[in-house]
Amino acid sequence: MLMPFRIAALLFLLDSSAPVLAQPLTPGWDLSGAPRFTVTADTAGETREVPISPNRTLSFVFDTPVLKGGVVVEERARFRQVALSEDGLMLNLLPSDELKPGRRLGLTVRFADEATPTSLDFTLVVSPQAEPQVEVYREPRPCDSYRQQAEESDARARYYQTLLARERAERGVPRGLIGLLVSKLMGKEGIRAKRINLEVVLRPGEAFTLQDAVSYRATVREEGAEVTRLAVELLLRNLGSTPWTPTHALLVGEGVRWEAEVWPSQPLSPGETAQVLMEVERPGLAGSGPYLLKLWEEGTTRTVTFSGVTFP
Repeated sequence: MLMPFRIAALLFLLDSSAPVLAQPLTPGWDLSGAPRFTVTADTAGETREVPISPNRTLSFVFDTPVLKGGVVVEERARFRQVALSEDGLMLNLLPSDELKPGRRLGLTVRFADEATPTSLDFTLVVSPQAEPQVEVYREPRPCDSYRQQAEESDARARYYQTLLARERAERGVPRGLIGLLVSKLMGKEGIRAKRINLEVVLRPGEAFTLQDAVSYRATVREEGAEVTRLAVELLLRNLGSTPWTPTHALLVGEGVRWEAEVWPSQPLSPGETAQVLMEVERPGLAGSGPYLLKLWEEGTTRTVTFSGVTFP
């Protein structure tokens, strides 16, 4: 059974207004400061050079799962580690000191689905200076992107209609479980919960530790359509030397990028452990995952990235 403070926090989160669907990220550098490749079917054949340094781990973070056994790296024996995460969303490379500066090696990754492009090639360039992380986002074909944009516009219109109907219905509604039921924020299946602290993986080098993680799902019918709410509860400890205030979150899955609401928006001081909650609302049903979850502070490049987030 969930602890009382978990239930209270979740009710507060579920009773708040949800953000709209996220827009695609722009090319360039991510808010984490890590270099990023945004790839389409038309740009799949372009050259992508990634610097690597001996005895320093380089992490590739993907928004689409990579096929197990779908990683091919040239001169594999000269790497101390080539490890793909269980969810296929993170690849860790640890070159050995046998690789000398200027050496160029090929890396090919093949994605688990059948969408285009099916695979990507990278050129690993041995250098004294290299970023610890590279992010790779794969976008659909141009014609698919137009269809996706139309579908997102329809979904957004349905979302606003649902939100307007809810605002009207919530006037005079009691608090607590009765309020959730009357406001149709919780259906007959209730709110399902799943402890995921053993599945979630923190990006290497993070200045935080994850002490607990629970995911939630609530699906109801509003105005004849399914509406799904996904929430994640984290218990984080700040191991850094400066306070950090999570203000934005992004949930990335296969073919989806959703902005998430973060609560509470207050500083997490060095050495402090605190609860952080995130929520996404979307029309229709949502897959169980796995998803990549990114938290960051507005106006800074300090982020926390998790892989392996799943929902009940």
